[in-house]
Amino acid sequence: MPENRDNLARCDLDDALHQRAADDNGAVFVDFDHTIFSCNSTELFIASCKPSLLVAIIDFLVRQCIPWRLTGLPRWFRLRDYACVLLIVLLMPWNLWLWKRRAPALFARHESLPVRRSLSRLDPQRMVIVTFGLDFVVRGLLRGSHWERTRLVATPMLPRPGHFARGKLDLLGELFGREAVAASTSISDSLDDRDLLAASRNGILIEPQGAEFRAAEHLYIPLRYTARAKYTTSYLVDQIFLVDIALLMLATAQSGLQVAEALLYIPLLVLSAMCVYEMGYFENDMVAARRELKPTLTAEVKRFIAYPIYPGAWIWAIALGMAGMGVAYWRGELDVHSVPAAIGFWIGALIVLRAVFFAYNQRRTDARLVMYPMLHFMKYCPIFVLVHPTPMGVVLALSQVATMWVVYMTYRLGGNQKAIPKEVFRTGLWAIGMGFLGTAGLFGSRENMVILALMGTWCAARISKPMLLQWARRNDLRSALKSALSP
Repeated sequence: MPENRDNLARCDLDDALHQRAADDNGAVFVDFDHTIFSCNSTELFIASCKPSLLVAIIDFLVRQCIPWRLTGLPRWFRLRDYACVLLIVLLMPWNLWLWKRRAPALFARHESLPVRRSLSRLDPQRMVIVTFGLDFVVRGLLRGSHWERTRLVATPMLPRPGHFARGKLDLLGELFGREAVAASTSISDSLDDRDLLAASRNGILIEPQGAEFRAAEHLYIPLRYTARAKYTTSYLVDQIFLVDIALLMLATAQSGLQVAEALLYIPLLVLSAMCVYEMGYFENDMVAARRELKPTLTAEVKRFIAYPIYPGAWIWAIALGMAGMGVAYWRGELDVHSVPAAIGFWIGALIVLRAVFFAYNQRRTDARLVMYPMLHFMKYCPIFVLVHPTPMGVVLALSQVATMWVVYMTYRLGGNQKAIPKEVFRTGLWAIGMGFLGTAGLFGSRENMVILALMGTWCAARISKPMLLQWARRNDLRSALKSALSP
């Protein structure tokens, strides 16, 4: 039976063509992505381009960092995808040739055979493929196929102004005339084509062909897996940027000015270490979780099975680490006698971190309790070797490691780890440590008092986090920000 979607009935294509369109003489407008082609042609092109490292950066900057919704276009995502493809082609034009070679095989792999069989009963002269995908991308896929000679209406490399603000109804009305569209049959899987489906004599909404495909899940960017599969973006921002990076900035600074300067290199070093950490997350989910009776996996994990985390994470880890050390050296904050020695140490530390996480993942869950604090120790200690911490910073880092260990032990031993007020617990440990350091007379200088005040302010801000979140939820700030800034 048809299933209603937004007041449009989703139909079986064979039945719909037999009942409504087989004996018509009107044009048949057929969508491409997830209709004829059981994938997204634009996403597949982006994921296929080389070198993947540069493509991943372009894809991330253009499609994730720019708030395209602010353009006001109802179909802003079309402009976003076009801009990404255009930039890739301009910077890496060899991908046009590579795509021409690869595309026919990709189409053979992803062509929807059920749709092809259903449409084979119609006169080929009536068929028109209509898509907002890029013309050269779709033509490359159709080359040598059953559809090669079918008329194609797609987005050219240099579209007219206003092209992305239009729907298919306006586009086809201009090309074929409103009367021809009204007498036509239109076939699509997408509600984005509701205007055309409603205006056609026979509007046929079918089940999307093939699974959803995202280029981002085939291009490595640091912490993408962590944010989308292991945890969430909000967790990543909170724990990596507002805890780990902020903690290390405070721990290594000896004055208020150095806290600001640390913002130039500490994030780079932390992200470098987190790339290796992310390999451990990926390994834990894909391999070690098979040993767990109740693995804590998100629904997104299976979408990243083909994620190229190796060697992408290593390349980023080394590059970010070298950038961080370079900036620290430039600012005179590198406490290793030479840059080559610092680079050698950092690469060695990353290898040790990877080995520790690998060993952790190979152990039974009940045997991981002892190794868990070592993972957090390895997150901070290598940075402390490069940029020496203050005694207050060591206590703050130790308080964080101890807090995370207590939370993890509670979780593994069957307790409710969410009931632990970890912000209060960490602050309490830090305050006790400060009390002991005070007996050593470390708070006599003005600089130390400034750092102490900054650490105290940070701890107080962390403790107030639940109240801030409650206020934000009450005012629905998350939905408002997501709607305004989502790319």
